[in-house]
Amino acid sequence: MLDNMASYVGIGCMSGSSLDGLDLCCVEFMGDRDTDVWGYRILKAETIPYDQEWTSRLAGARDLSGEGLIRLHVEYGHLLGKAIKKFIDKNKLNVEFIASHGHTIFHNPDQNYTFQLGDGETVSRYLDCPFVCNFRNKDVAFGGQGAPFVPCGEKYLFQAYDICINLGGIANIGVQGSKGYDISPCNYVLNKLAATHDASLTFDLDGQISSQGQVLNEVLKELNSLPFYSQPPPKSLGAEWIEDNVLPILDMTSYKIPDLMKTFVEHVACKLVEACETAQSIPGSQPSVKKMTVLLTGGGAFNKTLVEVFRGKLEKLGMHLEASDNDTICFKEALVFAFLGLRCIFGEHNVFKDVTGSESDSVAGSIHLPVSTANDYCITYFHKKKTLI
Repeated sequence: MLDNMASYVGIGCMSGSSLDGLDLCCVEFMGDRDTDVWGYRILKAETIPYDQEWTSRLAGARDLSGEGLIRLHVEYGHLLGKAIKKFIDKNKLNVEFIASHGHTIFHNPDQNYTFQLGDGETVSRYLDCPFVCNFRNKDVAFGGQGAPFVPCGEKYLFQAYDICINLGGIANIGVQGSKGYDISPCNYVLNKLAATHDASLTFDLDGQISSQGQVLNEVLKELNSLPFYSQPPPKSLGAEWIEDNVLPILDMTSYKIPDLMKTFVEHVACKLVEACETAQSIPGSQPSVKKMTVLLTGGGAFNKTLVEVFRGKLEKLGMHLEASDNDTICFKEALVFAFLGLRCIFGEHNVFKDVTGSESDSVAGSIHLPVSTANDYCITYFHKKKTLI
């Protein structure tokens, strides 16, 4: 169906709260703007791990002075711009636009602010095509949560699945692109526990540490009873909430780390299943013939212990957990932010009020043009391209 449609090649950049590194995903989108029918093909993808210095700087960014945060904002922009340019040059990529989520430092939509690191004008200094960033502020300004944004991509690119769950630093859910919200902390906590267990680790490979633990029922009960979980969506989570509400419950001086990890895995799985069960009641979400399918992506999808616990609970609901290719598992969020950037350049809605609780659907993102616009990469290129469809 998409053979005769226009093609757009871009790069999506994602840095999650788990501090795994910078995800770069070069993707080709094939589509028709008039019908909003879209497909995609990942051309090249790579995760660039942060070194120890940058991991420490990002982890401590919330404690910086105003001047220190501004300096980091610019310096991270240089880091991001250089990384993107190297990715393009190394793989000899011909891209028409780039979009970045940035790295979230503050996210307090209830207090009307959010902040993602990575100055757009600084990044664009290294590029020869439009660069789109700063996706969350407009939605927050309209009273929304500024999250999640992935449901827009799921609506147009992942229509085959009833439910999409991403296990990143924070676990979130999307239901057929119409609803979505943050479910619970995930790798943000598990990675911290793994590093505490063994300073040489940045995550729990295959869930090996958590598989050796036992569930601490009193700790699990306290986690499950946190007030956030009783709040109806739209809702979103930030690192501040996790640090203030979750980590104090996981008392590493009183319990063994493997037990805390197994308990937290059980907690995440419980909340994932509750979210999937709630999704069954959303009008139009229940297929008449086949089982509801759940697509699992994000780094947590490689945690065998978490996936096994989740799968066992999910099967009791009569739902089927879908496997996907490794690139989609690892780079789905970066891919989706590339798509959000494309829609921003087109001037088309990429944030939905029904998902975020905003007053209005909106076109989110700030567009930064390259130093030289005397080329095919200026915005007019995309508008002209519509006439070729």
